[in-house]
Amino acid sequence: MTNETIENVKADAKKGMADIGKKVADAKANVKADVEKVKANFGKSDLEKKAAYAKADIIADANKAKADVENKMAHAKTDTEKAKADIGRKMSDALK
Repeated sequence: MTNETIENVKADAKKGMADIGKKVADAKANVKADVEKVKANFGKSDLEKKAAYAKADIIADANKAKADVENKMAHAKTDTEKAKADIGRKMSDALK
């Protein structure tokens, strides 16, 4: 395997891990929101329930957005690493 291939495989693995991390964060946010909604059903008025539901959804959406930004940053970072490796390879080839 060439150095460029190794760098590409590493970058793809990092992207895969970032994607898994995002899915886990999304699932956690959904579970937390569902737990808060269940809690809201006990001994509260309809208005309090609606407020608790809205708050749970807002928090879940914020956590998902944060995970999405982190995922996009990880992808951008690995794309940069790939580009750096490619530039290094091209410079090495040019100097031969």
